[in-house]
Amino acid sequence: MNRLMKIAVCSATVCGLFLAVPQGVAQGPLVTATGTEIIAHGGFEYIGQQVTSGSRVPMYGANSGLTVGFWRKFGVRFDLGYARANNLFGTGHDSDILSYMGGPTFYPVRTERLLPYVELLAGGARVTSVTLNGPDGYIRGYANEFAWAGGGGLEFRASPEFAIRVGADYMHTRYFAPSAALTGQGNIRAVMSFTYHLGVRRR
Repeated sequence: MNRLMKIAVCSATVCGLFLAVPQGVAQGPLVTATGTEIIAHGGFEYIGQQVTSGSRVPMYGANSGLTVGFWRKFGVRFDLGYARANNLFGTGHDSDILSYMGGPTFYPVRTERLLPYVELLAGGARVTSVTLNGPDGYIRGYANEFAWAGGGGLEFRASPEFAIRVGADYMHTRYFAPSAALTGQGNIRAVMSFTYHLGVRRR
């Protein structure tokens, strides 16, 4: 009889432990909206290209890219842009900048509708342009060199998936001076793009 009682007590204890496990898990904090945030963007860009005379040439084109958010206030952005100006200085030749860069993006504040950001990008840019080097002469060619950009902007979210982003940055590229030596260009770039959130931010 004592042996049967011991078996019954042990069986009840084991069953109790198994039944208690789901209850303990259910009482823990729920994890919602887990996963990496992925944002695709595409739109338009304007570049004020610096030329040797000190003035700026307006260039217009397209911009696209992808942002992968690893934490609530930090992500990595990949940016591809192309802008063009026609008949530079009346030479009949065009000027364009193809940029391909990536780098960290920081979100100082996140609200339901507004998402300001600061970014620092680095990579390369192929610049095809014209440099005047005399009353009737000019240098025509292209340079594919290291480039970087730093700036920020603001994202206006219309829904959890769609938003409009406006931003501006300083983009540094390199091209030929009148002496035919490569020199830096300090360009001003403005971007307006539409964004689509593919993933979900961790909470």
